[in-house]
Formats: sequence, C-alpha cells, structure tokens
Amino acid sequence: MPYFSVTSLTSIDHITLHNQPQQITVGSCGFYLAMALARLGADVQYTGLVGEDFDSSRLDPLRAAGAAVALARLPGQTARLDLTYDPAGHPARIIYDEGVGPSARAEDLPHTFWDATVLWLGTISYPIQQAIAQRAAPHQSVYLSTQGEFRGKARELRALAPHLSLLFANGQEAEEFGFGGLARSIDTLLTLNPRLGLVITHGPRGAWYITAHQRLAVPAVPHPTIVNTTGAGDTFNAAFAFQLQRAAPPAHALQWATTAAALSMRAYAYFNLPTTPETDAALAVLRPHLPVTEHTVIPLESQSP
Repeated sequence: MPYFSVTSLTSIDHITLHNQPQQITVGSCGFYLAMALARLGADVQYTGLVGEDFDSSRLDPLRAAGAAVALARLPGQTARLDLTYDPAGHPARIIYDEGVGPSARAEDLPHTFWDATVLWLGTISYPIQQAIAQRAAPHQSVYLSTQGEFRGKARELRALAPHLSLLFANGQEAEEFGFGGLARSIDTLLTLNPRLGLVITHGPRGAWYITAHQRLAVPAVPHPTIVNTTGAGDTFNAAFAFQLQRAAPPAHALQWATTAAALSMRAYAYFNLPTTPETDAALAVLRPHLPVTEHTVIPLESQSP
C-alpha cells in the first residue's frame, strides 16, 4: 500500500519557452506532485484521469522515478494546456481545455487509488474532490492542492474543509477564496476544522504553515537559479508533506520544502527535480538564510502581485 495516492486530470502540455521550440510534456498538479514525491524517495502512486487518446508511455519518466502509475480512461480527449513563458521564465499566456474532465467521476478511479495513507487531490473537478473527501476512511488523511479553482468558492471550501488534513494554496488564491481576505480565510477554515493544517506559499515572499496553534513563516531562498518556475509550488508541497511523513518538525519541513522548491527551478518542468540527498546538502548551506519565525498575524494581506 503506497503512503501517498495522488490523482488529477492529466493534461498534455504544449509549452513555449522564450526563443525556444515548443515542447510537449505531461502536466497537471497531481502529476508534478507525484513526480516530486517519487524523486524524493516517497512511496507514491499516481492515478491519472485521461482520454482515449492518451499514450501511457508518456508516464514512463514517472515510473522510472519510482512511482506506481494507474490510469482511468474515459471517452473523449485528454485535457490540454497551452502555456507560453516570458523571458524571465514566468507564465505569460495560458489556454486550458479540460477535455474529459467534466464527465469524470470518483467512481472512475481504480480501486488501487483508495488504498493509501494519504489521498491527495490535485486538479480534478469539485464533485470528485468532494466524493473522495467524504469517502476517505477515518485512518486516512486527505490533502488538497488548489490550482485557482477555488477563487470565490467559499461555499465549496466550507463543505470540503472538515474532511481535510492539509490544504495547500498560494497566497493570492487564499486571499481570494471568498471569505473576505487572507486573514478571514485562515480563521474561517480553522474554525471549520481545528485539526486542519494550511500551507500557503507566496513565491519570493516565502511560505507559511498555519494551524490552530501556530503560524510559522520561512523566507524564500535568496537569489535562486531560475530557468523555469513550472512545478516549483508542487515541489514545495510534496517536499513539505514528505518531511511530515518522516516526523520532521514543521519548522524543518518549511526550510526543507523551500530548498527543494528552489532547486526545482534550475531546469525546465520535471526533468531535474531534486532528490533527498541534493536537498539535504543544499539546506546545509542555506539554513542560515532560512530562519523560521512564529507570528500572530499574517503579513501577506493585500500584497499579492
């Protein structure tokens, strides 16, 4: 039984980097989470919701990294993302077609998806997220990585929050959940579920780990090498969860995840995601630059770019 079971609507990504030929790769939040977890040495299975046109050999790099892979094939076309980057390596133009996404159901997931300690929800429809969260057994944890789909969706998050153990979001999205700003989002979610952990990333402003009892902040790695930012947030989330699995203190998990995310930006997409020895070695150097501090307020409100 894998420790992490990750699912998402798998996409075929058509990526255009500045002054380079277009590249076609596999994408989706869940795929990147699974790849990052596998590279770090975690026991992980990825279950992708795909169309009839999907070539399963595209997932060979994930298998080679050590992940188990399962597919739920549905009638129709696989989701597609067209993404163009600016010269600095940041997304400049995004066109997304969710393909078979609207027709997918939780019942389409193979039985192997459900047999894990952590059920991790990536880019999938809200009905599937809700069904998985409600079906999870008492001994299982449910993690949710948001990808912009919950902006202005306070009602949906109210329904999901009581079933979650960890919620991962970026600061701008969390500010726009629909609860009335970042601080109110945090307070409302923790009131709905006092056992919930919130992991909020904010790019160059660092990241937060917030529970009902503590609010920890870590700065970003100063002056990282940036070739491409795709998957950096997913790498952070995977690394943080991996450290919690290993019973690391949250402060160390924040530092370790911040380091892993910085390393992930040294190459395009998922082709050179960091390993655990690489992250350990880098953190040994970077730790003095990554002090973890505890706060009573969140100094990120209304600072979103």
